[in-house]
Amino acid sequence: MTVVPLRHHLDRRADEIAQAAADKNPDDLLTTAATADWLGISPQWLEIGRSKNWGPPFVRLSTRRVRYRRADVIAWLAERTHRSTAEYASPAAR
Repeated sequence: MTVVPLRHHLDRRADEIAQAAADKNPDDLLTTAATADWLGISPQWLEIGRSKNWGPPFVRLSTRRVRYRRADVIAWLAERTHRSTAEYASPAAR
């Protein structure tokens, strides 16, 4: 039996989201709310991703302040861009 990894709806739009931000400053530090709005997901999804190590890379400015560098999020989106389901169905395909 083949186990297919879970795929989030964000995977389908990763390339489109990254291209839309191409003209923005890559060094912008975005809040969790701003990043969630940009990606079209909930802030809670990002918070859970931080704790479970599957969200985009983040910068911890203090114990209460977390920011996302636009360039890091774009790179994370590029990693999630696939041409077919066969590319992400197998860890060996990566």
